[in-house]
Amino acid sequence: MITNASDAFAAMGLDTAPLAGGGHAVRSPIDGATLGAVGWSDASAVEAAVTRAVTAHRAWRTVPAPRRGELVRLLGDELRTHKDALGALVTLEAGKIVAE
Repeated sequence: MITNASDAFAAMGLDTAPLAGGGHAVRSPIDGATLGAVGWSDASAVEAAVTRAVTAHRAWRTVPAPRRGELVRLLGDELRTHKDALGALVTLEAGKIVAE
């Protein structure tokens, strides 16, 4: 059973390092338990991220719709593969029951 964000990330094959990378604790609304700790970004890091996003968007919008649709389908397949871990993560983050 997944009881914390690190377990959920690991179950999905994701890097858990970002959950321990900072001084800002992220807490569960269920019981106040610490789910992880994230860092803050300064203005230059945010600006760089926005610039990368704009560049990626400009490239992505030139990809034909059928190819974009195929990627969305593949993403959906991947999300369904990790449905239980994602459900556990949302439960921890939002304080919802799994059925929701």
